[in-house]
Amino acid sequence: MSNRKWLDNAFWHNEEKEVAEAILVITDSEGREITQILTVRKFDTEGAINPDWKELLDQVSEETIEENTEERRKRKAQEREVEEQERKANQKARDLEELFDAKIKILEIDEIKSTENKTLKSKLRRAKSILEMNAYAQLIMMEALGVEFTIKD
Repeated sequence: MSNRKWLDNAFWHNEEKEVAEAILVITDSEGREITQILTVRKFDTEGAINPDWKELLDQVSEETIEENTEERRKRKAQEREVEEQERKANQKARDLEELFDAKIKILEIDEIKSTENKTLKSKLRRAKSILEMNAYAQLIMMEALGVEFTIKD
């Protein structure tokens, strides 16, 4: 004879509380345990109460399932927040690496490498974005071509 036990970590799948996810441990007559993760519906295909649903609620209270659901919601929200922070940090690192690589390439251009305008070259090196870096590089190139302009600090 087999023994069926629902673990007490079940949670609701929907707001109507008609679908739950739960772990069922079945111990067979030889003492072997089979663990199944099940999505349990309140009603079977004919509209009658599902016997697994009744057994689940007899072993794990609705209150426990509600608590598990709320705890799971909070944990999932926290996990999403951590993932979003990691995604932003990774994107920032990629952007900085891209900026660094672009600065190295732009500083190899002869007109920029040999400019006497230390102010513009310094601003180019300290640029915080590729757009800013390109603006300073363009000013250095314009200067190398003899275009006159003034920069206010």
